[in-house]
Amino acid sequence: VTNLRIIWHSKTLARINLSVGFNSVISISTRSAESKLRGQTEALFLLTRCNNTRFEFIFTNLVPDTPRLFTSVLSVHRAYETSKMYRDLKLRGALIANKSLRLLPLEEVYDKVNGVWNLSSDQGNLGTFYITNVRLVWHADINETFNVSIPYIQMRAVKIRDSKFGTALVVESLKNAGGTCSASG
Repeated sequence: VTNLRIIWHSKTLARINLSVGFNSVISISTRSAESKLRGQTEALFLLTRCNNTRFEFIFTNLVPDTPRLFTSVLSVHRAYETSKMYRDLKLRGALIANKSLRLLPLEEVYDKVNGVWNLSSDQGNLGTFYITNVRLVWHADINETFNVSIPYIQMRAVKIRDSKFGTALVVESLKNAGGTCSASG
C-alpha cells in the first residue's frame, strides 16, 4: 500500500500482479466472504473503474485475525480522497463561503485581487482572484459557484499574452486536468 496505489502480486508467480491507483477506486469496504482456503473470513472488496469498465477485486488476508492491512488500505484511501483539492483542478465547486475563500488545512492566502476578468468564454466574467501557497482560485462576483481552483501541481505553464480584452494572464493546465484558463487584470 502506497499513498497513490495498492500493489498485489502472487506469492507463487511474481509475474502475476496487480497495481490499482486510488484515482480509479469507486469504493472500498470490508465484509465477510467465503474463501476456498479459509472458509468464512474477513475480506477487502475493491470496486474500480478503467475507461468505462468496472472491476471488483476481493482480497483476503493470509494471516488470520490481522485486520491491520485492511484498516491501513481504508485509511490511506480516505487520506487520498480528502486531499484531492490539493492536486485536482476543480470547476464549479463549493470554494467560496460568505464572500471568502474556503481555505484548505495549512493553506494561506498570499494575495486577493478584485476586478479580474475570466476570459475562458468569449464575453469574459468579472470576478475575484486568489493566490495561495497551494493553488490559484478565481470566482465570478455575480455567481460565486462559477469558479475554478487550479493547484500549482496541475499547471503546465503560466504566461502573459495579448488578447482582444488587453493583456491577459494565461494559466495552462496539464492535458489530463482540462486545458487552458485565461484571466485579465
